[in-house]
Amino acid sequence: MIELNQVVKKYHTKKQDVLAVDHVDLNIQSGSIFGVIGFSGAGKSTLVRMFNLLERPTSGDIIIDGENIGQLSKAALRKKRQKVSMIFQHFNLLWSRTVLQNIMFPLEIAGVNRNEAKKRAADLVELVGLKGRESAYPSELSGGQKQRVGIARALANEPNVLLCDEATSALDPQTTDEILELLLKIKNERKLTIIIITHEMHVIRRICDEVAVMDSGHVIEQGTVKEVFENLEHEVTRRFVKDDLNDNFETAIDEFVDLSPNEYVVRLNFTGDNTTEPIISYITKTQHIDVNILEADIKHSKDGAIGFLLVKLSALDTDQFEDFKSYLESQQVTVEVLKHG
Repeated sequence: MIELNQVVKKYHTKKQDVLAVDHVDLNIQSGSIFGVIGFSGAGKSTLVRMFNLLERPTSGDIIIDGENIGQLSKAALRKKRQKVSMIFQHFNLLWSRTVLQNIMFPLEIAGVNRNEAKKRAADLVELVGLKGRESAYPSELSGGQKQRVGIARALANEPNVLLCDEATSALDPQTTDEILELLLKIKNERKLTIIIITHEMHVIRRICDEVAVMDSGHVIEQGTVKEVFENLEHEVTRRFVKDDLNDNFETAIDEFVDLSPNEYVVRLNFTGDNTTEPIISYITKTQHIDVNILEADIKHSKDGAIGFLLVKLSALDTDQFEDFKSYLESQQVTVEVLKHG
């Protein structure tokens, strides 16, 4: 279990104080994948660097497996950091060392016997899918291969927690998916807690159990990925989800969709099993409502499908619309009115 209690990080400059992280509370379950998403400047990278005290909080407590790491001695903190490892956006490999030597490096620092270090590194090479590339140098590797080396190096000291700071941001979409699958495999095999910092909702959707949305140093929304997709409470979260689902038609509704009196344009958000159910077909048959689908998309998440429909509804009086809305909500489909004639 990882707990953040009222964590604050404030930077002092000549001109002004900058509040990068503002009284953040988080509870992260052991063995889960927890995502933190936000736009540039939201405070997410500063936050993740406080999990291993690369950045010290101005105030607040960071508790990992029952230990308040801000109260550890220097020696105890060094030992703790071996169990809270990190991978980076730009890999941070040692260019003069081979793949195997890069993975061995943290073991050398920890004083592990060379033969044991070499054996452990060789096992990790195989785990991350780089067998046969042990003697290659970073300049000879692709971006995805470099990140695999970074992951193997981070696992060398057998950590309990893996911090990923924009670990897929420099990769193409296919390689990103491959790295995400590798992280999921490692989490399951090694019972790791993984904390992912990203600005890509695709990453959150694919492998995270829970997510916190950050904006201007605050956590503005938090919950399971399913809960956050179902209940878009803040504009920042809506932007991330709509970008992920390619939901771009909404901005053009006023220009392209004319409504007669009592017609509606609504957005329907689906998650889980109801994504593949013929709910719209059922409504048109039972409630005699004409439905015109304007836009739709469906994506797959770690826990099931997520999707949306943008539809135009025939003229309905208030009672008819409330019946329509109530039925959908009973099926765990959220209804958002975008335009009403």
